[in-house]
Amino acid sequence: MELARSIKDAENALRDFIEYSLEKNLGADWTSKCGIPSARIDLWRERKAQGEVDSVPNKGEERLVYYAPFEDLYDLISENWIGDFQSAFTERDRLITFIKILEEYRDPQIHRRELFVYQKHLVLGITGEIRAKITAYRSLLEVGKEGYPRIEYIKDSLGNIWVPGKPRRLKTNLTIHPGTTLEFIVQASDPEEKPLEFKIHGQKWQSGNILFFEVADKHVQKQAQINITIRSSRKFHAYPLGYDDRVVFEYQIIPR
Repeated sequence: MELARSIKDAENALRDFIEYSLEKNLGADWTSKCGIPSARIDLWRERKAQGEVDSVPNKGEERLVYYAPFEDLYDLISENWIGDFQSAFTERDRLITFIKILEEYRDPQIHRRELFVYQKHLVLGITGEIRAKITAYRSLLEVGKEGYPRIEYIKDSLGNIWVPGKPRRLKTNLTIHPGTTLEFIVQASDPEEKPLEFKIHGQKWQSGNILFFEVADKHVQKQAQINITIRSSRKFHAYPLGYDDRVVFEYQIIPR
């Protein structure tokens, strides 16, 4: 289970980074300019449409890049290597090799048998390096130097998702009421792979990355903001209030 989760987290971080880079450099219609033939892009759309038929769509995870097969991810990276990908990962062949290894171990059949210790270490090392390099590159862009942890992904229990490239204040455009319990799953990483702590503003720091927020009468307002923060175990932090990264989820809260 740990390996499957680690692979999924790294895969999500990589797909999000690919979309972020291509949209930033090629525009919102990046799929028509990314170097992938339109016929293959159409296959993504078919997979997406089929996925929506087979199950209830998960808001935020409907982004087209999530339906690209791994071989298309290789080509997206190779065709657009100069720029963000080269700056973040340095060695293209090494990255492609890592992705191919993850694709192999992503196969559900693999997880039905016990892996050797070296195989587990290989997977955990690769997934950790991919996420760490993305985090380090984002730190370089946003803070001006490496060294600070970064939030990679947040999903709430209502299906809203934040990923890099979106505004730091995510307007959900949802109305909720006192008595609602919100759950947030937070993925983050530290360039030095140090342990992280997580917190919703007003609560205590915790080591677990699943956070809960009980909506009460005192939270009623048109633009209620829930601040989700992370910090490392180091003495100094990116921001004076003692955290290293923050994302805000905004809801309208009205009485029942």
